[in-house]
Amino acid sequence: MTTTVFCKLLQKDLPKLAAPPFPGEKGSEIFEHFSEEAWQQWQARQTMLINEKHLNMMDKTHRRYLTAVSYTHLRAH
Repeated sequence: MTTTVFCKLLQKDLPKLAAPPFPGEKGSEIFEHFSEEAWQQWQARQTMLINEKHLNMMDKTHRRYLTAVSYTHLRAH
C-alpha cells in the first residue's frame, strides 16, 4: 500500500516520497507536504537550470541560488 500526501504543489492526494530528500527541517517539510511527482518535477527543473545557467554545485553562490529557486518553485504553484 502506498502512503499518500495532499501535495501543496499539485493540489491533490498523491504518493509521498519514500524519505525526506535531505536532512533537517526543510527536508522534513518537503517530505510532509509534497508528493513524489512534485519532487520529480522539481528535479527536472533543477537539472535544466544547472545546465542552462552553467551552475557549478561546488560554488556556494550557485547552491544558494538553486536553493532559493527551489523554495520559489515549490511555493509558487
